[in-house]
Amino acid sequence: MIRFRMNLSIPARQAMVKDSLLKIFDKFGGLTIGVLGDFALDAYWMLDGEAGEISVETGKRAYAVASQRYSPGGAGNIVANLAALRVGRVEAFGVRGDDLFGGRLVEELTGRGVVTQGIVLQKENWDTHVWAKPHVEGEELRRLDFGFFNQPSERTLETLLDHLAARVETLDALIVNRQLPRPLVTGRVVEWVNDLIELYPAKVIIVDSREESDLFRGAILKIDQASLIRRHKGLDSLDQDAESFTIDDVAEAAERFYKDCTRPIVITRGKRGCLVWENGGLVEVPAVFITGPVDPVGAGDTLLAGLAAGLAAGLAVADAAMLGNWAASVTVTKLKQTGTATPEEIRSRMNNSRLVFRPDLAVDLRKACYLAGTRIEIVNPEIVRGRIGQVIFDHDGTVSILRQGWEPIMEEVMLEMIFGEAYDSVPGSEFFRVRGRVAEYIDQSTGIQTIQQMQALADMVAEFGYVPREKILDAAGYKEIFNERLLKMVHERIARLDEGELVEDDFILKGVLEFMRALKERTGAVFYLASGTDQQDVEIEAGRLGYAGLFDGGVYGAVGDIDKFSKKKLMARIIADHGLEGPELCTFGDGPVEISECKRNGGIAVGVASDELRRWGLNPAKRERLVKAGADLIVADFTQGEKLLDWLMGG
Repeated sequence: MIRFRMNLSIPARQAMVKDSLLKIFDKFGGLTIGVLGDFALDAYWMLDGEAGEISVETGKRAYAVASQRYSPGGAGNIVANLAALRVGRVEAFGVRGDDLFGGRLVEELTGRGVVTQGIVLQKENWDTHVWAKPHVEGEELRRLDFGFFNQPSERTLETLLDHLAARVETLDALIVNRQLPRPLVTGRVVEWVNDLIELYPAKVIIVDSREESDLFRGAILKIDQASLIRRHKGLDSLDQDAESFTIDDVAEAAERFYKDCTRPIVITRGKRGCLVWENGGLVEVPAVFITGPVDPVGAGDTLLAGLAAGLAAGLAVADAAMLGNWAASVTVTKLKQTGTATPEEIRSRMNNSRLVFRPDLAVDLRKACYLAGTRIEIVNPEIVRGRIGQVIFDHDGTVSILRQGWEPIMEEVMLEMIFGEAYDSVPGSEFFRVRGRVAEYIDQSTGIQTIQQMQALADMVAEFGYVPREKILDAAGYKEIFNERLLKMVHERIARLDEGELVEDDFILKGVLEFMRALKERTGAVFYLASGTDQQDVEIEAGRLGYAGLFDGGVYGAVGDIDKFSKKKLMARIIADHGLEGPELCTFGDGPVEISECKRNGGIAVGVASDELRRWGLNPAKRERLVKAGADLIVADFTQGEKLLDWLMGG
């Protein structure tokens, strides 16, 4: 039986581990890390198909290179990431050809402060590895690969191993990279690495190899799940992010290939984070939640650099892998480049992003576990119960459904603003491409303040380029347009209330008021109402629906300045004012923002996966978002509120 567990730091010790990770960068300057492997150059050639002349010989128009840029690739990208992390000394060990690209590769590395004496020059039978990526009108054409038929000479290998032998004792960590179909690290070099592992059993030696990783005896291995499962299933290819393969598939493959491994195996899973196989069990390390377009090229190298530096600085394997995930979350947002991540960028991401928990459970409702006799899903049975003293309720979708239907209104506004005058004439394929991007963003951003969503809209208007720059509004301008349409719908509903056509209960989630009153009676807790909607509107709507008086801690909404109010700031203030310890704070919400922030502070997070149209029953899409945000429990409504309360109180 394979044991599964979340990294104990995630989410139970999230704040503590975050603090240790933020401080770990101070140790990097004293480290020396070497990288052995397939050094290459990434070449980006931006082509113009109209500017080139017509060839006399072929009669075809040539591509004119409008711009070009180069950066280290393969093992070179790993050392570039180590340098960006400000590791004190980074040493490169590999081979280059006697060609234009070889000189540029060394120039790129030395420009980043990398020590390149270990890069051996081979003048014959070796072309510097290059991945040339031509682009036309923003689209990448078929890649051109150089150096795939190289053969290292005996003299080259002897020189390379001499360089390594002279430096190995001074290294705090060694990363071994095997990235090419015919890798440098094979045969004799593999045996040398194995001898090194045996000679220095306490040294951090990490092997990154898609194929034949079991050749390395006693190394820490890093492998992607696609390569592992492909090998296990006998498949020719597999998408790294394929959702048809689960953590159980990974566990089965790890058991088959790594059952007898004495060192940890780090298995990357793309947008699902990574797993650490150790001592016959799997530790789940979460991914970082990213909004907007991503480019995964080079993300694995960034993760590997963070993992190695973290281990060399003394972190546990799972926490070092988490550091690698944070670093990779920075580089994937750097489009059309193999980017790097600096300590400042990683710190910013840690402070402003949320994590993705239990992705396999989130997408598979069959795996849900329920409180006996109920539809209350217990995601995390290990929370401390019976200590609730302060309670935050999200408003829209958790208590009130007066604003049900805001998403299609926001989508309509965003599309109209993005396309501008071209809205009615844009081709269908382009319309649906942009619509998909907008819908994805709205889904991802549920729960944040409207002004932040409108800032994202302003960025998208500029990005897609249909509207002249001088006509692009700021976030406040777009918010005014959105609010006008949304409030028109809200006011129409309130008017029907005033006319007696509808009653207040028609716009309140089923059972929530009864539950709140019972919770207040049992705990005496202070209640707060928090919303990303404007403060004045929240107060008006809560008052009109008749429950504003329940919130003795106050009603809070957006005030037009995220520096003055956010759910994050409200939670921090409540914790500070009352000297709370984690489980004394409980949050109920249908958005990932409040759930994630609650877990960041160690509180109890109850996800409300409400079907706002019916007022009761489960919304599966909300459930997925809430589980990934870290919810401890999932309820669809409060019709089983008494049993929920009994469980929260420790019964």
